[in-house]
Amino acid sequence: MKSHRDSSTSRLGSGGYNDHNEFSISHPFAIVFRYAGTVWPLVLPYCILNVVILTLLTILQNTFQVHLSILPQGHALMSLLIAYLGVSKVNLAYERYMTAQISTGHALMILRELNQLALTLTENCSGEEADEWRSTTHQSIIQLIHETVATLRDGSHAALLARNVDRMNSNLGATAVTGLDDPMVLIHALRSHLYHDSMILSNKADEQLQLLERCKMVDLLHEFVMSYRNLLRIASTPLPFALVQMGRTFIFIWVVTIPFVLSGGDFLQQYPSAFSFVILLTCGFLGLEFVSRMLSNPFGDEIKNDLNIKGMGAAAIIGIENDSRSWKEDYEKKKQIRAARSDERGNSLSSISSRSLREFVQTRQKSIRNSGRFVHLDSVEDNQTNYLNMDYG
Repeated sequence: MKSHRDSSTSRLGSGGYNDHNEFSISHPFAIVFRYAGTVWPLVLPYCILNVVILTLLTILQNTFQVHLSILPQGHALMSLLIAYLGVSKVNLAYERYMTAQISTGHALMILRELNQLALTLTENCSGEEADEWRSTTHQSIIQLIHETVATLRDGSHAALLARNVDRMNSNLGATAVTGLDDPMVLIHALRSHLYHDSMILSNKADEQLQLLERCKMVDLLHEFVMSYRNLLRIASTPLPFALVQMGRTFIFIWVVTIPFVLSGGDFLQQYPSAFSFVILLTCGFLGLEFVSRMLSNPFGDEIKNDLNIKGMGAAAIIGIENDSRSWKEDYEKKKQIRAARSDERGNSLSSISSRSLREFVQTRQKSIRNSGRFVHLDSVEDNQTNYLNMDYG
């Protein structure tokens, strides 16, 4: 049966670079001949078009003595402008792509850390109120991930939230935004829940959250808001239209006129070289153009080269669920140990916590050793095997 890890890897491998063996020295041509995510299917029709044009020009010149060509010097000057526009667009698109990648990862990790912190700070709080507060916090964080992913994947809705403008037809106020459509409304409710509702978790003074603890949770939520603001800016604002229009217009003219440059006497004396140059130049410049188009929309589905934000959100939710489940099991175990050792005082809670963490680390040590991801970091094997059994007393 296929493991969960294998199935997750296969899903992630469908878009973007996830198969690390492609970068291995033993697989030098893996990237060159990879089909998933490539731009070759988009570039190939233009290559065929230019080859057909060059063939027609050759037939006209050899059969009918009709010479149709342009000066190579003028085309070379135009190449400078095309190169500048192409490189500028690729740089802008790559910057947007990496900013989206960093901000998305940071935002999702912050929400997972917020869930962990909420569980840790309220571990000493018992009762139905505390359980209800933790459950509400957990559900709110999960819902916030769902709403964030849905907003970022819908560019029109993101533009509506950012500027109250329908990006498809530029109509101001085209669609009314309600509180159910805006993740910031949920963020506001969660912020109030973390700061105010956490004050009434328990009637015991020693179980109540302190001001700095509540402020820490609110600060983490603020860090998420900063990342969400950057992501909303990217999702709602495309590259400037004038730059895109100029780039695509000039590169189309330049690419289509390549056969007219290579139809001169010097090139037609060597047909293989002429056709090779047509194909290589068309692939190179149009390939960069299509790459910039894909990178400029990191949350879309352009040839499966998006950030796979759905997978990132799913991974964050799985991590949060695992954190909550692990904390719940550890919490119940500690309650049983406390009940069994109710006659002890003083350092009993500290020893219980240390013993629980020690058992948890030992379990994880066995798990990672049985997997294929273990890396020996010490030079002495005995230190790796027995370091958890050392006596630090």
